[in-house]
Amino acid sequence: MLSLDTTSFLASPRHLNVFVDSTQQLSLAQVTNQKFTPSSVALPLQTRHIYWLRVKLNNRTNQPQKRYLYVGNWAYIDLYANGRLVGKSGRMRNYQERSVPNQRQLIEYTLSPKQSQTLYFRLQETMAFYLKSSFEFTAQSQAQVQKQTNNIRFSQGIFLGIIIVMALYNLFIFFSVKDVSFLYYVFSIVGVGLYFMFYYGFTLEFVWTQAAIWNAHSYGIIVPLTRITWVLFTKSYLHLREFLPRWNRWVNWLIYLYLVPIILTILTLVTGQDFSTSIVNWVGTLGVIVLSIMVLMGFLALRKGFKPAFYFLIANIFFSIGLILFIFEETGYAPASDTTRYIAQLGIIFQVTLFSLGLANRLNSAQKALAQKEIEKEVERKQLIEQQKKQLEVTVTERTSDLRQKTQELEDAVQKLQKSEKDLKELNHIKDKFFSIISHDLRSPFATLTSFLNILINFADEFSKEEMEELAKRTQQSVKNLSSLLENLLQWAMSQMDQNQFRPQEIVLKKIIQETTNLLAVSAEEKKITIDWDIPQDTLLYTDYNMLSFIIRNLLINAIKYTPTQGRITITAHTQNASDAQPWVQICVADTGIGIPETELPKLFNAQEHYTRKGTQNEKGVGLGLMLCKEFVEKSGGTISVTSKLNEGTVFCFEVPGSA
Repeated sequence: MLSLDTTSFLASPRHLNVFVDSTQQLSLAQVTNQKFTPSSVALPLQTRHIYWLRVKLNNRTNQPQKRYLYVGNWAYIDLYANGRLVGKSGRMRNYQERSVPNQRQLIEYTLSPKQSQTLYFRLQETMAFYLKSSFEFTAQSQAQVQKQTNNIRFSQGIFLGIIIVMALYNLFIFFSVKDVSFLYYVFSIVGVGLYFMFYYGFTLEFVWTQAAIWNAHSYGIIVPLTRITWVLFTKSYLHLREFLPRWNRWVNWLIYLYLVPIILTILTLVTGQDFSTSIVNWVGTLGVIVLSIMVLMGFLALRKGFKPAFYFLIANIFFSIGLILFIFEETGYAPASDTTRYIAQLGIIFQVTLFSLGLANRLNSAQKALAQKEIEKEVERKQLIEQQKKQLEVTVTERTSDLRQKTQELEDAVQKLQKSEKDLKELNHIKDKFFSIISHDLRSPFATLTSFLNILINFADEFSKEEMEELAKRTQQSVKNLSSLLENLLQWAMSQMDQNQFRPQEIVLKKIIQETTNLLAVSAEEKKITIDWDIPQDTLLYTDYNMLSFIIRNLLINAIKYTPTQGRITITAHTQNASDAQPWVQICVADTGIGIPETELPKLFNAQEHYTRKGTQNEKGVGLGLMLCKEFVEKSGGTISVTSKLNEGTVFCFEVPGSA
C-alpha cells in the first residue's frame, strides 16, 4: 500500500499489480475477481491486450490529499474507484475528454483523511512504439504539476518564439530576394517547431484540438516532410548541382526514401493497422543519415571554395550532434532525459542563429549581384530605349517620307488633272478657232476667187483692162492668203497630232536665209519693201531644217504684211560662244512697220488668243504662225521674244543651237 504522506512519490514495481485481459472484453466487476500478479510478470507489453493496473493508496493524515496520478503514456487510460469510473486520460483522447486538460496523461484523484483506497487503471495501447519495458505510477501534488507545466511552457515558449521569429525573418528575406533557399529553410524551421509542439502536446492543445488520433500519428508526416526540406535546403544552399553533381544525385534518393514513412502513416490512418515502430525506426535511421550527410556536404562544398558553406558546416555540427542524441532517445537506444531534449533544442537555436548569419552573408552577396544586375538591366534598358528611339525616328522618317511621297503623288495628280483641264480647254478653244478659220477665213478667199472667175466668165467684156488688172491683183492676193493659211493650218494640224518630229541637222544659216528671201521677193517688191540681211558665211546651226525654214518664212511674211510701202526689213544673226557649252545663235527679223501696241504683245504667242489683225494692204492672218514659231523654237531648246513700238517697227528674235 502506498502512503500519500509525501507530496510526490514514484512507486516501485513491487507495489504495482497487473492483470492482463487478453480478450479486451472484461468489465471492472469481472476483473476485480481475477488474480493480479506483479507487474514484471505481464511483460513484454502488447497492443492486443488490455492491462489492468491495481494500486492501493493510504491517507494517514487528517487532511484530504489531492494528487495527480500518472501511469505512463498510454493511448487510453480509465481510472476506477469504488466500483465506478472516476477519471479519463490517454494520448488518443482530446483535451476536452480528459479529466485533466494537460499535455501529460494525468488524472486527478482526492483521498479522504484516514482513508485507504484501491484504484484500478484500465490501460490500452494501439501503437506498439509507445509500449514500455515496465509499468510506472507517479503521484504528484497540484503545485508540483503546475510548476512542471509552467517550466515546460516557459522553456518551449522561448524556443518556439525564436523559431517563429527566425521563420518570419527568413520568409521576409525570401520575398525580398526570391532565393528559394530561404523558402526551404523557412519550411525546415517551421517543421522543427511543429515537431516539438507535437512532442510536448501543444499541437493537440492549440492546433488540431479535436483530432487526437491524427495528432498521435502526425509524427510520421511532420518529421519526413521536415527532413525533406532539410535535404532541399542543403541542395539549394550549397549549390550541389554545381559543386558536387555526383553527390547531388545520391542526395535525391533521400527524398524518395522519406516517402516510405509518409505512405505507412497514411495506411495506418486509413486501415487502422499499426506501423508505428517501423515508421519511427525508418525515420530515425534516415535522420541520422541525413544529418551526417549535411555535415559532409558542407565540408566538401567548403573544400570546393564555396565560402557560405562555412556557416552551414559549423551550424550543422552542433545541430546534428543534438538531434542524433535525441533520435537515439526516441528510438530507445539512449535513456530518456530532459538534458538530451534541451541539447537538441540548443543545437537547433545555434543552427538557426548561424544560418541567419550565413543567409545574411549570402543576402549581401545576392544584393550586390542584384544591384549589379539592376545596373546591367538599366544600361540594357537605356540601350533598348535608345534603339527604340532610333527605330522610331527611322519609322517616323519613313512614314513621313511615304506621306510626302503620297502628298507629292497627289499634288502631281492634281497638277496633271489641272493640266489636263487646261489642255482640254485649250484644245476646245483651238477646235473652236479651227472651225472659225474653216468657216470664215477659208471661205473668204474662195469666195473672192469664185467671184473673179464668175466676172471673168460672164462680164469680161464689160470691164476695162485696168479694172481687170485690179481684180486679178485682188484675186492673186486672196490666193496667196489662202496658200499661207493652208500651209499654217497644215503645220498646226501636224503639230497637234505630234507628227512634226524634231530631226536636227547641221544647217548653213546664210543659205536658208537666201532661199527664204528669194521665195518672198515678189511679195516684198509689190510693196517696194527692201530686205537686207548680213549673215556671216561660217554661221552654222544644228536644228530641224523644216522648222527653221517655217520660222524664218513666217517672221518675214508678217514683216512684209505689217510694213508699209517703201519700208525696210533687216535680218541679222549673232553667235553667242561659250567655252564650256554649246554655242547659240540669235536670229532677229526687224521691220519698219506699223508696230504692235504694248498691251497686245502678251497675246502674240498665246494659244488661246490667236491674236491677228489686217496688214497695211488689208492682208489677213489667222494667228497660227507665231504660235507655231514659238513651238518650233522651243523644240530646239531656244526661246523667242518680241519688241515693238507703234509706227516705228517690230523686232522678233529667237535662239537656236549652233553647230560646234
